[in-house]
Amino acid sequence: MKMKKRMVSAFLSALMAGCVLLSAVGCSKNGDSTETTGPDDGSKTPTYNTETRPFSMSIQTPDGVFNPFFSTSAYDSAIIGNTQIGMLSTDPKGNIVCGENEPTVTLDYTVKESSENGKNYTTYEFLIKNGILFSDGKPLTIKDVLFNLYVYLDPAYTGSATIYSTDIVGLQNCRQQRLGDISDGSSSSFDDTFVGEANIRIQNLIDYVKLKGKGVKQEDKPSMPAGFDEAAALVDYKTVANTFRKELETDYNAIDKESYKDWQFTEIWQIFLYNDGGRSELLLKDASGKLVKDKDGNPQLDPAAAKQVWDDEIKPYIDEHPEMSQEDAIKTYCIESVYESYFPGTVLTDTFASQFETVLRAWGTSSTILDLFTAEAKSNYFSSSERLVPNISGITTRSNVTEFNGKTYDDGHDVLSIKIHDVDPKAIYNFSFTVSPMHYYSTTNWNGKDYIAAFDGVENFGLEFGNITFMNEVINAPEKVGLPVGAGPYMASNASGSGKVTSDNFFNNNFVYYERNPYFYTLGSGISNAKIKYMRYKVVDSDQIINALANGDIDFGDPSATQENIAAVEVAGLGHVEIKTSGYGYVGVNPRFIPSKSVRQAIMMAMNTVLIAENYYKGGLCELIYRPMSTTSWAYPTDATSPYYKYDSTGEEIKRILEADGYEKGSDGIYQKTIDGFGVDRLGGQNYRMTIAGGSTDHPAYAMFLKAAEILNSAGMEVKVVTSQTALSDLSSGKLAIWAAAWSSTIDPDMYQIYHMDSQASSTSNWGYKQIKAGKNSEAYSDEYALIQELSELIDAGRSTTNQETRKAIYKEALDKIMELAVEMPTYQRKDMSAYNKKILDESTMTPEKDRSPYNGLISRIWELSYN
Repeated sequence: MKMKKRMVSAFLSALMAGCVLLSAVGCSKNGDSTETTGPDDGSKTPTYNTETRPFSMSIQTPDGVFNPFFSTSAYDSAIIGNTQIGMLSTDPKGNIVCGENEPTVTLDYTVKESSENGKNYTTYEFLIKNGILFSDGKPLTIKDVLFNLYVYLDPAYTGSATIYSTDIVGLQNCRQQRLGDISDGSSSSFDDTFVGEANIRIQNLIDYVKLKGKGVKQEDKPSMPAGFDEAAALVDYKTVANTFRKELETDYNAIDKESYKDWQFTEIWQIFLYNDGGRSELLLKDASGKLVKDKDGNPQLDPAAAKQVWDDEIKPYIDEHPEMSQEDAIKTYCIESVYESYFPGTVLTDTFASQFETVLRAWGTSSTILDLFTAEAKSNYFSSSERLVPNISGITTRSNVTEFNGKTYDDGHDVLSIKIHDVDPKAIYNFSFTVSPMHYYSTTNWNGKDYIAAFDGVENFGLEFGNITFMNEVINAPEKVGLPVGAGPYMASNASGSGKVTSDNFFNNNFVYYERNPYFYTLGSGISNAKIKYMRYKVVDSDQIINALANGDIDFGDPSATQENIAAVEVAGLGHVEIKTSGYGYVGVNPRFIPSKSVRQAIMMAMNTVLIAENYYKGGLCELIYRPMSTTSWAYPTDATSPYYKYDSTGEEIKRILEADGYEKGSDGIYQKTIDGFGVDRLGGQNYRMTIAGGSTDHPAYAMFLKAAEILNSAGMEVKVVTSQTALSDLSSGKLAIWAAAWSSTIDPDMYQIYHMDSQASSTSNWGYKQIKAGKNSEAYSDEYALIQELSELIDAGRSTTNQETRKAIYKEALDKIMELAVEMPTYQRKDMSAYNKKILDESTMTPEKDRSPYNGLISRIWELSYN
């Protein structure tokens, strides 16, 4: 239904049609559009050389995960999209298309329903084009198609694609390596086994540190289970320590000083030592020891305390390390000082057990380690078990096919056949996956085996089955993370357009470089190579896009569709198009950090979405919505016309709800409560940061967040609004507590990827599903577990029929369950804007107005774009 799904035409359409900016500042491309080209100054339009002048577009800071199998952020996916093609694409109405005129692997396809022995099936067949070449000149064949499928369907795959959710015949037998019939619920219980093993491993590690570390009385030291491997535990300890250090580095890099101006913090190191280091002495207190706050309830920096930390700790470190710049020395000291407070010398026996347990319970490291240990448990299971099921029986191929779908072909083609149980309205979209080259993403030598040469399409498919180490070391190897390869209209390049292209020079100094793929024309008789040879992205903050366009730094950008920006682009003589997008804004609240449903509901009651329409998207550029789905979807409930949680401008109802749930004010005036299965939930600190995705306050939700923080703080909470450049990366690992961002909706309203309890997509981390499932029998999460069970059953029901009216009724109920869970509050359905330099770009080579839609953007056929 939403962002992070591989839509039809995979990443290419994510860029050109479904372009998602999670910071919610505008990907603009689509239907019901109004178009203005701006004033004409009468000057002669110059001619630009398509062979030498690069076409430049704006983008916000990517995470740098440019691997088509593993990217999660919209910006990364957009960057990858230029280099990739999918099995299928869509037309302006969202209908599946393929053929000679489309940039697809598939030439034609069929869908047939059948019955066998009382069971119903649907079979999808795809006729593969002949002669396609990847950008390096090597052929794209049925082997590449199967390799990609088997990567996405492998039990060790941890990316965001959810093709595995399609009930392909034989899929679960292969994923679980079990023969015979497998029940519907066995997949969940199978995966839960490995999660359980991972949690036991984590608990044993915590107990081992209690036994060998510091801070635990002798009588409280636990005993270890028989056969406990101390050497392995020491390795795990160091893995946790290294992961924690990386988390600290990420946190430091994400800090935006501007977000803390009202606290009077002036330096990043002050903010980091307070947030991550717990240095509460940095806050000003009165004579009685209570925090001093301004009229808006914001704590204040104690300048004297900050100076003392500088003089006693940081300045001496700078002096001791003349080889470092002052900035690097400050950063290194801060990170290492916090790290050492948890892992002194990275020596287990010197580590305080309580600190170590906190890292594995409350920090982001906890989720990373749980995922790692779960994946390793699954890999160990498969490596120690006999390979009973060599392949997925419902996926087969035929070669040298000359008759297909009533047509005759001179040359024989390969055909991919995928057979599923019953029907699945989402299946055809799942089968639109990207096809990336096996020769690049697999290997000729891993542990002595040539996986490419070993490919036979029967037992070997270019990867080691169920092996997380292979996934990490080969398919997701560092050099492949930073450098995508595919058959898209462009290929990765560097600033000079010559010499060796590496991950370091592909994305360098805030530029992403591309060059025309010389083999793109091999996709069909209706496809030509890109008219503009060189293309690049420039990282530009959302509030600087129009300036960058006016100054000639970029040719095309996506500023927010505000009245002020529309006026600015017209004054600058730029072309622009406003479109109702297939997506919406929302506020997320993660139960991992905010376990009480009552508190999450109270937070939503403080959100006045009217401020978005009045202050940001003025003049009808957005509409307020009340269920988490785009109004462009046929499934959006039209009778949802008022807020699910009524806005409480005074905070009185919020206080009543908190106190009814057992929260009491502590000595600092902040509500808190001890919850079984979570611990003390103090309604302040790191867990109650409201994060704006992106490094700018130019965001639809910023004013709403400021007002909500004011209401919540007056009611007895301690909430802080911050901006973050790394918010998109943090979302992929579920590290944010409260945030504002935006989804882009896919064509089918299926909710599996985002909300099903069995989804392995990273998005479920934002809803705290791991913690909810692990704590299903605790006070903290028992209610949430029951709700996600009910929600998952509704999602399954919505996938079991193709009847649109039946599905609409099911999704209406499912959307209400999401609102009851109080993890996502929809805010607005916006119009977006694409702005461009009309003196440089030839508007006749853009998508004509009649063909623009949520699925067909202004430059959806980017290879046809040209200059004046």
